[in-house]
Order: sequence, then structure tokens, then C-alpha cells
Amino acid sequence: MKKAMITIEVLISLMILMIVIASSTSAVKFFHMVGAKKQNYENLYITVLSIKDKLAPSLCKTTMNSKGKLNGYNYSATCKKEKSLREYKPAFDIGDPSGNIGQNIINLYQVNLILIKEKQKKNYTYYVNTYKRVRSESQ
Repeated sequence: MKKAMITIEVLISLMILMIVIASSTSAVKFFHMVGAKKQNYENLYITVLSIKDKLAPSLCKTTMNSKGKLNGYNYSATCKKEKSLREYKPAFDIGDPSGNIGQNIINLYQVNLILIKEKQKKNYTYYVNTYKRVRSESQ
């Protein structure tokens, strides 16, 4: 009877040990996978911000399309004009109560940014304002 109890106790302890080993192995694999995804998205985020800063001076002002490669990602950026309005300035002295006679035209552009790296393709959209002077302050 004692030998049977010891055998059952050993089998139960071995089963518990196998469960602990399997669950700890799964946890280590999961944390490694999460760390790799985090690193990938961190690189992607830094690349998007870098491309946005790189293109900011010229995109939607002098050129409407841009392509290139940065941090291992091929990117393509396209500008599309959404709206164009005159800067608001009250026009009470002219007799026009609606205003909108300012000296700048404000353009709103939608920028579509496509990043491609191996099999991964991501699309991002953001908006850019540009200003264009149409008349001087003295007019």
C-alpha cells in the first residue's frame, strides 16, 4: 500500500513539474514575442516621425509627391488639397461684416504616407497647413 501511495505521489509531482515547466516556457516565448513586436513598432514610429520631419519643409509647398528610403523602409508620401480659405480679418471699416479679407491664404492638405518593409505595409494619414501671402499689410 505504501509503495502505491509513493508511486502516485511521484506521478502527481512529476505532472505538476511538467505543468510548471510548460507554462514558464510559454510565458518566456510570449514575452519574447511581445518584446520583438514592441521593438518593431518602436522603429516604425521613429521612422514615421523622421519622415514627417524630413518632408515638412517642402512637401505640399513645392512638391506634392515624395518617395525614398529611410531606416530600411521604402516610403511614398502624397499630398491632397482638402480646403483653401482666406485668413479671417474683420472688415468693418470697408463695410463688409463677413471679414475674410486677410493677407494670407491658408491651405489644408491631407498627407498619405505609405511605408513598406519586406511583407509589412503600413498607411498613415496626417494633415498639414500651409500659408501663402497674397497682399501686403499696406493694401
